[in-house]
Amino acid sequence: MIEELSIHNIGGIRNAKLAFTHGLNVITGESGAGKSSVVRSLELLTGSRGGVKFIRAGEERGTVEAQFTGTAVMREVLSTGRSRAKIDGVNVGLNDCAKTVNALVRIQSQFAQIELLEPERQLAMLDACLPEYVRTKTFDDFHEIFDKARTSGAELRALRKRRAEIERQYSNAREIFALMKTAKPEAGLEMRLENTLADITHRIATRERAKESFDALTGGLSEHGLLESVRTCLENLYSFMNDDESENVRSAIDGVYDAVKGIDLGGSEDDNALREKTEDRLGALRKLKRLCSIPDENELLSYCGEIYSNLEWLEKSYNELEELSARSLEDKRKANALAMEIRKARQDAAEILSARVNAVLGELAMDGITFGITLSGLQKLRRDGADSAEFFLRDGSRSGTVGKIASGGELSRLLLALQLSLPDEWLPPTIVFDEVEAGLGGKAAVLSGMQLKKLSQKCQVILVTHEASIAALGDSHILIQRTEGGAAMRNIDGEERVKEIARMLSGSPDLSEAREHARILLNESK
Repeated sequence: MIEELSIHNIGGIRNAKLAFTHGLNVITGESGAGKSSVVRSLELLTGSRGGVKFIRAGEERGTVEAQFTGTAVMREVLSTGRSRAKIDGVNVGLNDCAKTVNALVRIQSQFAQIELLEPERQLAMLDACLPEYVRTKTFDDFHEIFDKARTSGAELRALRKRRAEIERQYSNAREIFALMKTAKPEAGLEMRLENTLADITHRIATRERAKESFDALTGGLSEHGLLESVRTCLENLYSFMNDDESENVRSAIDGVYDAVKGIDLGGSEDDNALREKTEDRLGALRKLKRLCSIPDENELLSYCGEIYSNLEWLEKSYNELEELSARSLEDKRKANALAMEIRKARQDAAEILSARVNAVLGELAMDGITFGITLSGLQKLRRDGADSAEFFLRDGSRSGTVGKIASGGELSRLLLALQLSLPDEWLPPTIVFDEVEAGLGGKAAVLSGMQLKKLSQKCQVILVTHEASIAALGDSHILIQRTEGGAAMRNIDGEERVKEIARMLSGSPDLSEAREHARILLNESK
């Protein structure tokens, strides 16, 4: 709880120190006296970033210090927009300060009624009524498997995305691989293949010319060649030669003939095969370069290595894809099963909370109005389950969500009824109400005051109020008055409190009838 609050240059307050007690602490004063400055000061402690606008006009800095039970918190805001915070004298970040204070204080002004319209807040209120084993064991199990399912789902999406990108990027991989298998690319290969092809082509052409000459000399397979014609011509000359001369000529001619006939012009098949293979490899290399749009062979080698690596991963990832798909499906199945357990528990809790709230509403002069909770299933799992909760009111023939049906006063009483109906552990040590009775009057205000008094038995309640019947119920009464230097505030009791209640009743603290009525209210509250 808050034991003491010190305010310096916030709103209309120059300097003030307030002491609070257990139970119901009421803060009253005329309109414009500075009551809301107390709430603004507490909002600064809870992390409000609108600090500059809270600084008292003409001042450069404003400070709020609160002594909670066991914890001291300070927030200072400067006109430059900067601020600092301390917890137990140690500098901390604003977020850490806000986290600490929000666990200790809940501020509920007229604007706080908006929380009733927020589905997430409504679901949180409902979940506060779940059995303990659901709020702990079941939710812990669900969060664990939900996180696993979300992780495995993200991994599966990433894996599928990468596989799709590789398949799209290398959609012509089969053709590339076929060309790579033929070309066997390596640095400087195209030039070497061109040179090899030129050599082979030259060699084949030379062999072709030699073959033509050989056939001309030997006659080939079907006719006499030049050598045979020479031999025939020489036969006609032998009669004019002596034996030795003719023998020498015959021997020479036979030697030439045998030598020419013995020439081996083979290898053409090997050269043709090598030329075909070289042409195929060179053609494949050039097509590969065009297909990949990479003219440089070193870059082509790197690119081909990248293709090999990616497609090798693609092939290996198929098993991973199947395993991850199965795991993701199983994680989702388990998460859905636990979400259904939570839904069943929420349905039961909705009935229990509705009954509690309706019982309190009956004590707040809201007879004929029924409160209920609609639970709807979501299409997609969230970390808080698979449900959305929506608070509704039914008033005779009217029925709809609280945002559409309830008036401002009804929202105030509904918010109070929820505070009283939710488990005690839902309540913070301190709740601050800023004119929560706005829109109420007469019996409704009195009944709301009685319920606030009941709530103050569970936690400390600090209430800024204009309603005399509620102010009279306070265990502690703080009066704020406008002064020439700003606002003064002090704890009041006895006759001074009687005068303030009388002022709230009639507008005048000195009217005897009002004072008598004030004494009656104060005596009845004891």
